[in-house]
Parts: sequence; C-alpha cells; structure tokens
Amino acid sequence: MTTTTRTLAASSRTTGSYPVVFPRVCFSFAAYSKSIINHLRSCGVPIAAGLSEDEFAAIESTHHFQFPPDLRSILREGLPIGPGFPNWRSASSNQLQTLLSLPISGLIHEISRPGGDFWPSAWGTRPESLAQSIAKARFILSGAAQLVPVYRQFYIAANPNIAGNPLFYIRGGYVRCCGFDLADFYRREEVCLSPATAPAWTAKEARKVEVWSELADSGGGQRGVEELMEELGRRLREGGWSEEDVREMIGAGGSDGCDEVRGDRKVVSDQEGVMWHLQRLAEVLHRAGWSEEEVIYVIGDRA
Repeated sequence: MTTTTRTLAASSRTTGSYPVVFPRVCFSFAAYSKSIINHLRSCGVPIAAGLSEDEFAAIESTHHFQFPPDLRSILREGLPIGPGFPNWRSASSNQLQTLLSLPISGLIHEISRPGGDFWPSAWGTRPESLAQSIAKARFILSGAAQLVPVYRQFYIAANPNIAGNPLFYIRGGYVRCCGFDLADFYRREEVCLSPATAPAWTAKEARKVEVWSELADSGGGQRGVEELMEELGRRLREGGWSEEDVREMIGAGGSDGCDEVRGDRKVVSDQEGVMWHLQRLAEVLHRAGWSEEEVIYVIGDRA
C-alpha cells in the first residue's frame, strides 16, 4: 500500500552544534481506502483489481486531469465497477470524456434552451441575447475546477490537486455541495458507500472550489420552489391523482430540516428539500405500481 506523505519541512537547520530537524508529518489514506472497498464489496458492489500507476498515468494523460490523492488511494485499493460507478479501466475514452464533461455541458444545455430563463444567480445579470448568455457562461466555466465522477451524479473537485476537496451533486442546472470531502460524502449520502462512522480527519467545512462553490451556494440557478411544486401538482393530476392526494403528496415531506412547518403540515421550502421530496415521491409511485416511464413523466429527470 502506498502512503501519501506531506512534508511540512524537508530541511534542517543547526543551532550551535546540534542540528534541529523539522518533523515530517505522514498521513496515510490506505487503511481508510481499504475499509471503503471492503464495505462496497459487502454491499454487493463488484470490485475489480485496483488501478495501477500506469493506468492512472494513461487516464490522466488522455483526459488532462489528475485524480485527487484521496480518490486515487481508493481506486488503487480496488475499482468499483457496479452500476453508477465510472469504470476507469474498461469504459471507452469517449465514455469517460462524456462523464468528465457532463457537469459543464449540462449547465450549457440548460442555458441554451430556447425561451428558457435558466441563469445562475451567482453570475449576475443574464445578458439580453441567448448567444451572449452562452458566451458568458462558457467564459465563466472555462475557469471552473475540473470535476471527476465518483458515483452517479456525484463529482469530486480535482483542483487543487490535494486531498480533502469537496464533492458536488450536479444534474443539469442543479448544483449542491454533498460532502466536505470524500469521507464526509460517503458518510452522508444514502448510497451504501461507507460505514456510518467517519475518520477523525474528515473535513469540517467545504474548501472553496472555483465556480462550483458559488453555484452550490446560490442553488445553481434552479427554478423557484413554488414553480417546481406547481408543475409537479399538474403532472400528478394528469396522472389521475385526486386533488386531495396531490395536496397531501406535495405538502407532506421532509428533508433533514430543510422544510418549514405550516399548521400540521411540513412544506418543502428550498431546492434541496425539493430534490429530497421528489426522490421520496418517486419511491411512493413505484410502490403504487407506476412504471418507470410514468414516474419519469410525472417527476421528470430530477429525482
């Protein structure tokens, strides 16, 4: 196993006749990486042999990025190849490039929709013409940190190329921070990726990352909560649900403290609450016998 070492001082100095050597602080991700891979295996995720240094070098050279040290350590220990995980060994170069480009292409796609009004509030006033809006978006995103896919729509920042970068959930125009670092992400997300406990060195706040942190802080420019819930209600009515059922399904919900209470009901009150609510609603519809196509029609591709 390889240990990642950070040298606080590589030199020494002499005081009188005695050398004073600054200590080397060593930090290893190896034990934690092994626990993550073993847990994934216990959850039924297929695990292939870890990536070799030659494989890391080939991927990074082809796609012009470097794996952050903590993700590199996990992928060296074992390569998850189950659904939702990028297969860095067997996927084609085009497939991997698509995954790497998806966060930016998704934002550009949302901005490019004819007649659409999507625009991240973090970017100030939207230009008047669509062409100017796209040009401004491309200019801003040209300075964005490279994101590396970890699982489904979850990405870790590769820049700066140090351990402890935050992770982001990105789907179209929706951006949110979903982990201060890898250990925090694995502990938080309900994707069976990690044991419940996190190591003591888990980050306590998210490091700022060019462009993506601002988008996450501003909600990524997603449409208003009321507009989304109105559209959801319309689609449920078209799907045959009664008005009483629609009111109950839209008004009842929760998102780990993201909802506000009105009377005896919880009401979704922010973008993260909407996403949580839609995921739970999708589960309810599936249990009620709705097909995948019917659920996608009602909820769209947000859940």
